Amino acid sequence: MKTYLHAAAVGLLPIWAASAAADTSQREILTSQHGFLLTPVAAGLEHPWGLDFLPDGRKIVTERPGRIRLVSPEGHLSEPWANVPDIVSEFRDGLFDVSVSPDFAADSTIFFSFSRKEGDERWLQVARARLVDDALHDLTIIHEAEMRVESDEGFGSRIRFDQEGHLLITVGDHMAVEQAQDTSNTIGSIIRISRDGEARANAMAGHDAIVANGFKNPQGLAIHPVTGQVWATDHGGLGGDEINQIQGGGNYGWPDRTFGIDDAPRAVVTGDYVEPLFTWGVSPTVALSGLEVYTGDDFAFWQGDLFAGSLLQSALIRVMLNDDGQVAGTEYVLDGEIGRVRDVRQGPDGMLYVLNDEFEGGIFRISPTS
Repeated sequence: MKTYLHAAAVGLLPIWAASAAADTSQREILTSQHGFLLTPVAAGLEHPWGLDFLPDGRKIVTERPGRIRLVSPEGHLSEPWANVPDIVSEFRDGLFDVSVSPDFAADSTIFFSFSRKEGDERWLQVARARLVDDALHDLTIIHEAEMRVESDEGFGSRIRFDQEGHLLITVGDHMAVEQAQDTSNTIGSIIRISRDGEARANAMAGHDAIVANGFKNPQGLAIHPVTGQVWATDHGGLGGDEINQIQGGGNYGWPDRTFGIDDAPRAVVTGDYVEPLFTWGVSPTVALSGLEVYTGDDFAFWQGDLFAGSLLQSALIRVMLNDDGQVAGTEYVLDGEIGRVRDVRQGPDGMLYVLNDEFEGGIFRISPTS
């Protein structure tokens, strides 16, 4: 149960243009375990999808229809950047995640994922480009999925840098479900590549870039900044949503083994598969997107816990880990307050920032009450 304490928002900006039903005030949210402030940071974003931070304190946010914007520390939105590729967004396809180069101060480079469409066929692409004066320059495609399918969903597409400065990228099955067990291509996999697109995995037989396979639509990816441990979420068929602790060379089972109801049930239910760290089973369907491991100092009781966004439950879910890295429990930190949660990131200030995937979406900050 939660209690809401609404306060007059100090310094909220006039750019907030949410629907009449949206509450734009700062609120103090009290859960059964703790309290925190939920503050709108920026608004007027159409289906925001990915978020990252520049060294100077500004944020980069993507909008699924094909726009990338900067957000000032005060919450002002820039105009959409120039020279972004023409992107078709009809349902669940479009512009996805963004990740800032660890060496941005020197190379001004960002990386972003999006779906490409030609005719009725779509596939995932990942691009690299330099940011100069709110425009992209020297754009290069560094990875694209090998299969082109007539589906506008199931792209995966999260991007994170690991400790060695290489890119981890989640690739969904694009509804070509059997390909998730075929390691000759990257469909249904987590891959590791250099900033130039060269394979940097070599963890399993098959495609040199594959770190792990057997995923349906992994839209959340988190890397512990100290230990390097990797976690990923995955959608189930109907229910069966998972959080996985990633092992190099691991097969995570899809579509041969699922904890939900598969669209096309199979007889194969056993094999050398990695068990999920946590699954919600057949019910409820949470539809996970976005994942972060909290390592800040402001919420000491959250240290080392995972935070996952839920689209279907409109929630931010805290997944509590014990000292052995196993799940000790879950808690809905947000439960319907802002709608569909698409992404969650820890900012340089140690606070959590959350995107809500709505037509009138925005960025929200979670901070201590005092």
